[in-house]
Order: sequence, then C-alpha cells, then structure tokens
Amino acid sequence: MQITTKYNLCYKVKKDDTVANICKNFKIDEYSLKMLNKTSSIQANDIILIPKPYEHIYVVKPLDTYEKIAKELKVSVDKIIEVTKGKKMYIGQKIVF
Repeated sequence: MQITTKYNLCYKVKKDDTVANICKNFKIDEYSLKMLNKTSSIQANDIILIPKPYEHIYVVKPLDTYEKIAKELKVSVDKIIEVTKGKKMYIGQKIVF
C-alpha cells in the first residue's frame, strides 16, 4: 500500500521486505530512510515514510566536515555548503536536501 503525502510516500512493509530492498526499489539511501523513520529495522505491516529520491537527511556527527559528509552521501562539497549556507555545523544538526 502506498499513499503520497505532501512531502513523502507512506509505505506498508510487506513480509519479505528489507531496508536494503526497499531502498533499492525506491532509489533512496538507507541512511535517509532510517533517519526519517527514526529506526534501524522494520517489520511486516509497519507503515514507514519513504523520502523523495532527491531528499537526503543527514545528522552531523562529531568530527564531521563538509568533505566527510559529501563523500558519505556521494554529493559534492559545494552541495553541502549550499545547503548549510556555509555556516558552521553542530553535532546533531539535521541537514536535509
């Protein structure tokens, strides 16, 4: 079952679904799916939010740099700078783009 909301897609997890195959099917990264749903695991019949394919959610960790984040998300450093408006990042900050 899929229901589109204003920002994301609601998806009902099927019996054989895994985080990996859901991400592959929807062309999204696992980190964004887990952060959006605040979970690292799923079970059949769970209702989860699927981020739009272009939307990444990243939570800044200790010792993160623009370069480390860009490499992890496979985007350019310029994209990270653009999203953060070049401001200093802080631990726990959510970067969404």
